[in-house]
Amino acid sequence: MNRKGFLGIFCLFLLMGCENPRLHLLNVFKSIEVEVSQNSVAYPLLTDICDRYGPRLAGTESAARAEELTAILFRSYGYRNVFFQPFTYNQWQRGKALLHIDTAGSFEEFPSLALAYTPSANISSEIVDAGNGLIDDYNGKNVTGKIVLIHLGLLPGTPENVKNTNRAQKLALAVAQGAAGCIAVNASPGDLPVTGTATLDGGMIKIPAASISMEKGTQLRKRLAQRNCYARIQTDNTCRPATARNVVARMEGYDIPEETIVIGAHLDTWDISPGALDNTSGAVSVLDIARTFRALGLKTRRTIDFVLFMAEEEGHYGSELYVREARHRNRLQGIRYMFNHDMTINTYGFNLMGRYESEDFFREIGELIQLTDTSFSNTIAHFTHLGSDHAPFIFEGISTFTPLCEYMDFHSYHTTADTPDLITPMMLEKNVKVSAMILYALANAQELPATLFTGEQTRQYLIDNDLQESLVVSGDWRWD
Repeated sequence: MNRKGFLGIFCLFLLMGCENPRLHLLNVFKSIEVEVSQNSVAYPLLTDICDRYGPRLAGTESAARAEELTAILFRSYGYRNVFFQPFTYNQWQRGKALLHIDTAGSFEEFPSLALAYTPSANISSEIVDAGNGLIDDYNGKNVTGKIVLIHLGLLPGTPENVKNTNRAQKLALAVAQGAAGCIAVNASPGDLPVTGTATLDGGMIKIPAASISMEKGTQLRKRLAQRNCYARIQTDNTCRPATARNVVARMEGYDIPEETIVIGAHLDTWDISPGALDNTSGAVSVLDIARTFRALGLKTRRTIDFVLFMAEEEGHYGSELYVREARHRNRLQGIRYMFNHDMTINTYGFNLMGRYESEDFFREIGELIQLTDTSFSNTIAHFTHLGSDHAPFIFEGISTFTPLCEYMDFHSYHTTADTPDLITPMMLEKNVKVSAMILYALANAQELPATLFTGEQTRQYLIDNDLQESLVVSGDWRWD
């Protein structure tokens, strides 16, 4: 470690009266490593939650029972300030979804899943291949009244300068082009259709959208290259108001309690699987980090909010509520970092999402983490996206970051295959250890490198990270 790095670490614990701050931090990190290795409850919790509650769509009975369990767990770890944040949102409820494709004069059923917020419908029409489903893919194609076939990722051979967008924006483009329906192709292999929200405003979309596997999509594209094909989409879905609750455990800081580090993960899943990776892995990681802090009697200068958000899958409703509540209670200005855990296993570094002012701090702490955990590569990344609960915090100018994780089997994302057998105890423990270490360092630093962005700084940050266009399309751009 260079002299500048050592002085940065020294500042961490200057106010704590540590004669050797580097040794102090290493000792804490070692105690975290031992505690998690010997006593982690992350994996048993993951299997228990998945087995006992199954799918946990926000606002359902199984989700409410999981909310109660996590509140009980926080209290059992010794947290006195544990509370719910209830909210109501427009919950989409899945009914039947049938997709039949015309194959040489007869209709063959394709395994499919409705994308969330697809309405009830029964349509038949010709299929038009719209490639990646981006605006340029519609050039020269008449899709009015037809069913478009789109890829949810980027097809092989797509030029490197083409930027993908999310499924909801692709559906909005299909609607704008006059399509009557949509067949969406999973971007990951595994012969599984995928689900996910397809709405930009929380209401039903205007056309039915059914997803199919990558393999079935490849098969269908080959057919379309040879002759015209037709499809019939039948769906039966509804929406209704539903109530869900964030669960918050607050650990008050002993020195500057008005400053807060938020560490959060969403507890909800889609309705088709128990969501072992997405996102029971993140939820149990946050729970086990909270347990570890109490088990070791760790104290922090700043307040830490351990938060389990709900309704992330349908549109970040829980994290948006948390931000509104923080503003209402005059706590928003004091949030210094939001540390989001969404599908977090096998952590090897951190994604700072374009907040470069934090890089030296994270790299220096990472060098100390490496002395305890040699498998930690201390990789720093800066790719910015808005697809999880950190997004509402970014919009308020708050610095956000996530673990960089190595996925052993990503094909299960948003499919029926997202089950506990794909995850091992070690995958979770690696995330818990490293995340607890960086959280402790942040919560005890004398000064933190990231500051709250002004509205103009947030605007420029979003532009610099190529997020303006997608936010304009979704109707969320508010900085002009």
